[in-house]
Amino acid sequence: MAQLDNPIHITHYINPHCFYYKPETAYMQEHEQAKFAAILNEFCETEYGMLYDSARNPQMWKLPKPGDLVAMRSNQLERWIRCEVEEVAVDLNQIVWYYLWAIDEGFPIKSGHKYIRPLPKPFVDESAHAKRGAIINILPGDTRYDYVENEQITELSTKWCPGIVGILELMLEHAASISFVSKTTQVIHGEAINFGELYITTQTNVTHNVAEQLGAGCPNQMIVAQGAKFFREIEKLPALNSKRYLNNEGLDNHFVNNYVSHSVQQSYQPTSLVDSDTEADTKVTLKVHEWLRQTKEARVAILEQQKANVRGQKHEAQAMDAAVPASEFILQKYLADVAQQTDENGRTTVSMDNLSPEQSNEAVDRKPSKLMASVNRHKTNLLLKKHSVRSGREQGQ
Repeated sequence: MAQLDNPIHITHYINPHCFYYKPETAYMQEHEQAKFAAILNEFCETEYGMLYDSARNPQMWKLPKPGDLVAMRSNQLERWIRCEVEEVAVDLNQIVWYYLWAIDEGFPIKSGHKYIRPLPKPFVDESAHAKRGAIINILPGDTRYDYVENEQITELSTKWCPGIVGILELMLEHAASISFVSKTTQVIHGEAINFGELYITTQTNVTHNVAEQLGAGCPNQMIVAQGAKFFREIEKLPALNSKRYLNNEGLDNHFVNNYVSHSVQQSYQPTSLVDSDTEADTKVTLKVHEWLRQTKEARVAILEQQKANVRGQKHEAQAMDAAVPASEFILQKYLADVAQQTDENGRTTVSMDNLSPEQSNEAVDRKPSKLMASVNRHKTNLLLKKHSVRSGREQGQ
């Protein structure tokens, strides 16, 4: 199939009529575009050096203006790339920012002047490697209610609806591979646009035509147009001439070139880098040691408490055995078991310690229930058995 012979990598996506791509083979080291990027980076490293921020004053070169081609040191890619200046802006802190378009990488980027240098002349005439693509034969649409015809109709819109834009973005993100078959190239608003058919292959190895999938999923957000009608209508769309650093909703979609890689930091300030790393390691080490110390103290406290409980139980048992004779201990135990009984009439607890002698005799003479009698009998048997065992041990000694 022809669509499978043109695998691409989409570098920047805005809507179905505005996406930038490169062939998948362009990322192989043997490809001409990869070789060109390596030669450009080597030349700029020799010309400007790694210490481009401090070795030479940036004001030695003429500051670029919109439309100029420049060389920029990308801290994300860690190499020099070619860029076109789109706009120059000053923020509230009076910092000058350059809105750039990476013509070979195919994405917008915002950078300060310290990363920008004039593009060496040998690399000016090379055409841009990233190309702009658009799906052919479809136009943005929207629905409205026609009160004359008494029905809902779909008509041409000035921009793509967020729904269809988001669906296509999800399709591209989850695709196993993407292919593009260019049908024609048109120069619109000063930019060459390749119109063609976009195909995606799913993770289950099924290939779909994107235009057909969008028509089935969002029939009310697009209009199918063929041939001259399509090109006549598309030239009227204001969204076709939108800025490349804005997304479909008109929001800034720049990469900011303000991340300094580890290798560049070492080249700039190796001493401060080591000091910061050492300081960070020291803080982490202190926190770990403090946690270990607290954990050890907690474990020691738990063990000491457990040992104290065991010693207390042994001491209590020994003191009881030494202070109370066996016969008297049995009598006290029995009296403690039967000291509190439940009043059958009032359901209250009667304590023999709080009663007068007459009430105590009455409480003792009162006949207990069958359940309490059985419980008391069982307890008495256990106590007598323990007393006999202890007496046997004393006689043996």
